[in-house]
Amino acid sequence: MMSKAEETRRFIIEKVAPIFNMHGYEGTSLSQLTEAIGLTKGALYGNFKNKDEIALAALEYNISKIKGEISGRIGPIDNSCDKLIALAEFYRDTFDRISQRGGCPILNAAIDTDNTELPLRDFVIRSIDDWMRMIILVFRRGIRRGEIKEGIDAETFATLFVTFIEGGIMLSKVTGKRIHLDRNIDYLINKINAELRI
Repeated sequence: MMSKAEETRRFIIEKVAPIFNMHGYEGTSLSQLTEAIGLTKGALYGNFKNKDEIALAALEYNISKIKGEISGRIGPIDNSCDKLIALAEFYRDTFDRISQRGGCPILNAAIDTDNTELPLRDFVIRSIDDWMRMIILVFRRGIRRGEIKEGIDAETFATLFVTFIEGGIMLSKVTGKRIHLDRNIDYLINKINAELRI
């Protein structure tokens, strides 16, 4: 059971998370935040120390929602190659919805904080590391189970996977042409089927 303070904090995070994702850390104004929550600036800062803390909580919330969806999508899949394909397809299937909410929260926050030393940037780095670690674990599990060929470096594959997904999202979002993401996902799936799968 959440306390009243925890409920208020959760309410604020849920309301401001899409705003930060749509407008970025620098681009989000205090008036946008207070308008979204229907509370005063004092109420906002009564629950958070500063804008950095609000932005970090919003980013954590946005990423946790996507991670939950991914887990639900790929969790039941047994074969490691099929799991990697389902992960790539997740981004194809959710691109329109995620774009309407401002795009990929990791990509947005990475661009917004790449020249800063904010806690937000540290969280982005940890999130990318977690994503790549998950791919590496699936990859290595596939090798152990005889589902993925040996001789391909798991870390290199994870870097390429994340780069193709995030690069495709960025190109498709900025040009308004989702073909870029579709091509990248098709390339990854073909690579998995032709070069990894046993």
